[in-house]
Amino acid sequence: MKTTGLSLEQAPPITIPFKFFLTASLFVLAVGLVLAVGADKVFLTRWSPLALGITHLVTLGFLAQVMTGAMIQLLPVLAGSPIPAVVTTSRIIHLMLLGGTLLLVLGFFHGDPPLIKTGATLSVGAIALFLAAVTVSLIRSGRLHDNAVSFGMGWLAIIPTLAIGIYMVLGLDGRVAIGDVSRLVAVHLSWGLLGWVGTVLFSTVFQLLPIFYITEELSPGSRDLYVALVMLLLLLYSLGYLLNIEILEISLAVIPGVFLFLSYRLFRSIRSRRRKIVDVTLLFLWSGLAFLLSAALAWIHGENELLVAVFLLAGVCITMPIGIIYKVIPFLCWFHLQGLQVKQGRRSSRLPSMKHYISDRDARRHYILHMTAILLMAAATLMPALFARLSGLLFSLASLYFLRNLLFALLRYRAQQNALTVEQ
Repeated sequence: MKTTGLSLEQAPPITIPFKFFLTASLFVLAVGLVLAVGADKVFLTRWSPLALGITHLVTLGFLAQVMTGAMIQLLPVLAGSPIPAVVTTSRIIHLMLLGGTLLLVLGFFHGDPPLIKTGATLSVGAIALFLAAVTVSLIRSGRLHDNAVSFGMGWLAIIPTLAIGIYMVLGLDGRVAIGDVSRLVAVHLSWGLLGWVGTVLFSTVFQLLPIFYITEELSPGSRDLYVALVMLLLLLYSLGYLLNIEILEISLAVIPGVFLFLSYRLFRSIRSRRRKIVDVTLLFLWSGLAFLLSAALAWIHGENELLVAVFLLAGVCITMPIGIIYKVIPFLCWFHLQGLQVKQGRRSSRLPSMKHYISDRDARRHYILHMTAILLMAAATLMPALFARLSGLLFSLASLYFLRNLLFALLRYRAQQNALTVEQ
């Protein structure tokens, strides 16, 4: 591992990332259950209440939990300054995000505007508190990490995402007039999936690859340039919608090309790693990149929007973060136990390897279940009667296995922690 330039001593308690990641696993389980129960309605149209609910289960339920939890963990390590009152702040963010997502999704399922408004308010409040805490942390730090600009631009993209979402919520009871809803939703999704999720996800992967796999690094200037290009193209696309200038909206078609080029750079970086062993985490990352290419091709073909959604939401937005989690969680377990040893003055005691917390066998089983479920989802967009319910059941099983692996990692960490405490 390469840890040069990292302030590992600033890492928050391990319970914080575990809390966010475990909650995220419950939301992907909910996605599978909704698919299994409402199979005949989910694949009817991307505008169905169940499809809208699933989209927000993935984005706010899974991704927002993973990304805020990861940033609360990473920021002190990268910037050398912890989030203020990190335990209390993270608890408030977690609960508001959890409650907001649940209410918002239930509001979509039942067509209940008050639930949607309450859920949206809580979710926006959670993100606002997170951004405020991150800003305070960076100001206190007094220094910017190489990835600060790309991460910052990526997280700023959530502001127009939320603003458009609030605008549409206000339109539910006629407080504001909404013209072409489908185009506005497209702008909302573009800022959320491409601006926020895409840039933050790729920035995170490019940051972690040199640390965990000893790969060549993409220069900070290059990362910033690509993210800035995505932001500029999204701004042009949004202006095209606001000013009704169709030629500006063509800019949206360029963004997938930027991410495909980043995928190529990512793949090339992985191939350059010093240790050529292929572990399961790399399989998740490679599969996510393959699904990104598949989504781009399906989008160009333009006849099956649900297939694009499956490839993007399940294939990219869930698959790649799982690969990252499977690499980060064992390291955090090992790192915190090592810190406990140092505090006790027992540097000579041996700890289990990182594979003790989540074994390759368990991660590989999850990978097989997860990939099979996504392929069945893709088939369900073409033949829903045959594959929809089966894909939901298998995705639920895969999500349960993901939850099981995270819980076992936590239990194994606790066992080692207790053993060190007793030995003292």
